[in-house]
Amino acid sequence: MKKEKRSLFNTIFGKKSNKQQNSNVTQTQFQLLSGWNTQFSTLPEGTYNSKVARQAIDRIATHCAKLIPKHIQTDITNNIKGEINFLLSNQPNPLMNTFDFIYRIISLLYTDCNAFVFIAKDREGFITGFYPVLATNYELLQGIDGTMYLQFDFINGQTYTIPYLELIHLRLFYNRNDIFGMSNKVLQTDLNTSHTVSEGIDKAIKTTSNLKGILQYENSMLKNKDLVKTKDDFVKDFLNMDNEGGIAALDAKAKFQEVNLKPITLDNEQLKQVNYNIFDYFGISEKIINNSFTEEEWNAFYEGVVEPRAIQMGYAFTNKIFKRQSIKDGHRIVFTANRLQYASLNTKTNLLKVVAPWAMLKVDEGREILDLPPIGGEEGNRILQSLNNIDSSIANEYQVGGNNSGESN
Repeated sequence: MKKEKRSLFNTIFGKKSNKQQNSNVTQTQFQLLSGWNTQFSTLPEGTYNSKVARQAIDRIATHCAKLIPKHIQTDITNNIKGEINFLLSNQPNPLMNTFDFIYRIISLLYTDCNAFVFIAKDREGFITGFYPVLATNYELLQGIDGTMYLQFDFINGQTYTIPYLELIHLRLFYNRNDIFGMSNKVLQTDLNTSHTVSEGIDKAIKTTSNLKGILQYENSMLKNKDLVKTKDDFVKDFLNMDNEGGIAALDAKAKFQEVNLKPITLDNEQLKQVNYNIFDYFGISEKIINNSFTEEEWNAFYEGVVEPRAIQMGYAFTNKIFKRQSIKDGHRIVFTANRLQYASLNTKTNLLKVVAPWAMLKVDEGREILDLPPIGGEEGNRILQSLNNIDSSIANEYQVGGNNSGESN
């Protein structure tokens, strides 16, 4: 049975040829106010190859992946149960669940300072999926009608061109270029230092575990090839694993002088400083890296790193998914999080004491705060409220025990 070859490229972009894709696009660079720098390339040996940087990126991406995307319409309902909401909150594309989808977007964003999401649509224009796209090179081109396109060049030589305004684009360090975020080149010195330290420790272990020295023969006129053979015999004899005594025999002609090499390595405090420089660049602390943070440290990390990404993604997805009129009608994509996930029990109970009396929580919402399973049904949807807080429209009736006319029952 002959196996049919499937193309991931065609799965995502369809089976259009490069000629069809570029039929409306001239091979002219799109001129920006910041100049003609209309290309962005990912670095093959970039930030993600550093262990320390990858740790930081992984923690940020992991916590951002806990965000819950929702399609909402303000003033109407809290959550619209449509196709867009299903895709974003369950399976954005056949290859990824929501956690993997957000994780990859954030991981690419912090690695290359740019992340792109392709919105797949059917022939009728309905959205069928969202795909994070990683290419080796991105170039802005100008269409015949002046439209700006972004061309993706992939490692397998294939290309795809799409109108830029139809593409979700997230960026970090958005400064000098009109379109692209800046790269992590400013971090390269610290990454190189961290890599050198890691290699230095490895080489130091190997150096100190091996005997090094000079084998000297006195009053001997041995030829070079004889010296090499004698040296090899000595190494074989002395470093032989079967030589449990660790002793080698030398005659009176030979003298061995050990050379003690003391490799220079950074002490613990210096090593911490190298790692701190990288963590600090990403706005993350060592306690977030090793998951030993307190409630206050988590809140600081959330407000400084996770929440900005949630807001950024909310705007980016909203503006590219919905048309202007739909946005005016209140349609939004939001990324929410349970900020009480790492709060102490004391904080959670104090919150319930404050908000529950004001009819701001349902029974199941209160149970979720306390990490309890939902009850469900009518009881789970019952709104909690204190009898001391009533609707102003019936305040008089409540106080006098009758109707608003003041008549008693």
